[in-house]
Amino acid sequence: MGFSIYYTAKRDTPLTPIESQRIDAIAQSFDIIADIERYAHTGKGLNWESFTRYETSRLTGAEVFSGATALPDNKPFAMHKGARHWVECLNRIRREVLADALWSVQIEDDALLWDDKHGWHDNASDGLAALWLGCLLSSPLRLFSRRA
Repeated sequence: MGFSIYYTAKRDTPLTPIESQRIDAIAQSFDIIADIERYAHTGKGLNWESFTRYETSRLTGAEVFSGATALPDNKPFAMHKGARHWVECLNRIRREVLADALWSVQIEDDALLWDDKHGWHDNASDGLAALWLGCLLSSPLRLFSRRA
């Protein structure tokens, strides 16, 4: 069962070429291509997916930035590690490029909240505690399990 993080930023003015380049540079600084290639060739590590930014032709209405990225899910806490990684990328994009946009970030149906001190977080904490708990409960290393 895979989960993805979805992100959209809207505003009345389109992205400038400089803003677009800055977003690409931030996303590139979070690049995990080497990890993806290692997993593809050896099966070791997490089953990462690259950060996905939709093409301008896919944007609708006032959207200036949008995308979705599947979270790794092949090991205990992989999803949490992936979410933390991509949330930090989105924090930088929002803070450094699109602070004036109206944002929506969610993991599947769970919307993340924003505050200037912590960035994107779930409604349970100033981090991603609910996601961490979900990873713990779905981990194959659980101490307790339901028996049919």
